[in-house]
Amino acid sequence: MGTILSIISAIIIIYTVLCLISIFMTWIPGAKFTKFGKLISKITDPYLNLFSRKGWFRVGNIDFSPILAIGILSILSSIIGGIATTGRIHFGGILAMILGMIWNLLSTLLTIFILLILIRWIVLLINKGQVSTNSAWYQVDLMLQKIVYKVGNTFFRKNLTYQKALLVSWITLGVIWFVGRVLFGLLINLCNSIPF
Repeated sequence: MGTILSIISAIIIIYTVLCLISIFMTWIPGAKFTKFGKLISKITDPYLNLFSRKGWFRVGNIDFSPILAIGILSILSSIIGGIATTGRIHFGGILAMILGMIWNLLSTLLTIFILLILIRWIVLLINKGQVSTNSAWYQVDLMLQKIVYKVGNTFFRKNLTYQKALLVSWITLGVIWFVGRVLFGLLINLCNSIPF
C-alpha cells in the first residue's frame, strides 16, 4: 500500500510541475500556442480552470487562483506522501497541513498587497500626491483603490485622501499579517499535538 501511495504522491508532484510550467507559459506571449504549450494546456487547464472560473481570487487584472491550485496539489501530495511514509493517517497532522496551506496562501496575498501598497505610497509621497493616468501606476491604483478605501473608511469617515488610505491600509494589513501568523502558528501546533 505504501508503494502505491508513493507513486500517487509522485504523480501529483509531476502534475504540479506541469501546472507551474503552464502558469509560467502564460507570461510568455505565444508560448501557449506552440505544440508543447497546447499539450501542457490540454493536461493542466481543466484543473486550473476550476479555480479561475469563479473569479474569487481575482483582484483587478491579477489572478491569484493559480496559487490556490498549486497549494492544494502540494498539500495533497504531502498528505499522501506522509501516509505512505508512516503507514498511518494522522488526522491532527493533516489538519495542521491544511491550516498551514491556508496560512501560506493568505500570507502570500497579504505580503504582496502590503509591499505593493507601501511602494505605491512611497511613489505618491515622492510625486507629492499627483497621479498620472498615463503611467503603469494608474493600473495599480485601479486595483488598490477599492481595497484601501474600504479599509481606510473603517477608521476615517472624513478627509480620506488616497495617500492616507494607502498608509492606513498598509498598517492594518501589517497588523492582520502579524496576528494571523501568531494565531495560525498556535492552531497548527495545537493540531499537531492531537494524538490521532
